[in-house]
Amino acid sequence: MKKFPIIILLILFVSGYQLKAQDGCTDPQANNFDPEATMNDGSCTYNPTFYNPQFKFLLPDELEETSGLIYYDGNLWTINDSGNDAILYRIDTVNGNIIQEIAVSNATNIDWESLAQDDDYIFIGDFGNNNGNRDDLRIYKVTKDDLPETGNGSVSSYQISFTYSDYPGRIGKKGENNFDCEAFVAIGDSLYLFSKNWQDNQTKLYRLPKSMGTHIAEKIYTFNTSGLITGAAYNSASKEITLIGYSQETAIPFFWLLFDYQDNLVFSGNKRRIDLLNITGAQTEAIAYTLGKNGVISNEDNLFHNQSTHDFYTGNWTDSISTGIGTSQADHFDFALSPNPVSGNKLTVDIQNLPKGDYQINLFDSSGSLMQIKDYKLKAHKSELKVRLKVGHLKPGLYFVRMQSVQTIVEKKFIKQ
Repeated sequence: MKKFPIIILLILFVSGYQLKAQDGCTDPQANNFDPEATMNDGSCTYNPTFYNPQFKFLLPDELEETSGLIYYDGNLWTINDSGNDAILYRIDTVNGNIIQEIAVSNATNIDWESLAQDDDYIFIGDFGNNNGNRDDLRIYKVTKDDLPETGNGSVSSYQISFTYSDYPGRIGKKGENNFDCEAFVAIGDSLYLFSKNWQDNQTKLYRLPKSMGTHIAEKIYTFNTSGLITGAAYNSASKEITLIGYSQETAIPFFWLLFDYQDNLVFSGNKRRIDLLNITGAQTEAIAYTLGKNGVISNEDNLFHNQSTHDFYTGNWTDSISTGIGTSQADHFDFALSPNPVSGNKLTVDIQNLPKGDYQINLFDSSGSLMQIKDYKLKAHKSELKVRLKVGHLKPGLYFVRMQSVQTIVEKKFIKQ
């Protein structure tokens, strides 16, 4: 009986110790990193950070007003914005060619501005509102299982109509409108919309049910982005969100990385801005994660840049062992192809500096059709690895070899004679 109070005291001591977990900045890259902090309180501050995303490919003329982007079923999907056809475009990740055109038969493209997805649906945001005078904001919900595997086609959609909880009514003047929107993501049972505030260069976060019908988008937070937000992507594996946009004053595109937040309070954790100096003047409109923390951004055609895409990688800043150097990638590898051109039966892939991990080598033709797949699992680092691909059956022409890991994608082309 005498031991009972001691046990109680021990329980209270342990419980009390746990309750005293210290809040603070938990990111080692931040200016105010607190090594004693065990809970991120969103207070991290950072030095100005710059990143040069690598050019990927030009988009076809049909996509000069690309405004939304997702990665699904091994390819990128995009849309055009206001006044264009109500079409989902499937594009090849190697060369940017259009693989499929899927018309949404019961939809109208008043001002399509963004794409989002979950496991079952693709969501199309028809909520562009430059002048603040729209009373017909909506989101189209397309079932993924309805998309044809090959060839052009059409699908029908469900409709989500909405208005904003703080909407005062029509404003009708560009530049005095904080009720435009070009970015959203799907998380759990909700859609999260990020406004494009022309007037104050901030963004308002709204939550909206995924279910069809008419709803009120609930305003839950306002954040000063110091620029216009034009796209958003959600990485469900790492639970990070990347917002993309550009400055009205300088025309410099930027990312806002949102990570290490609690529940779905996406602005409660780290908020880090990355400026993209090498594509100054690009009207960056869309962003999507592809493999791991790799992804793609797209920009519309304008006076300074043709419609095109660039690669990005966020692990430099969001990985716990990040180097903080934005122009390099952790665990980077490279390879060479020989002979090139190749006239025989085999092509050698000579891979350098390969960390342990899971890898996949894919062979594509010039139209983006997948010709071969090879999977590799390395239990230890290899300074060099040679892989031979059978190419004797290939017709003369241009082909692509893509090697990818969780963090990195490298692509090279070769000619079959």
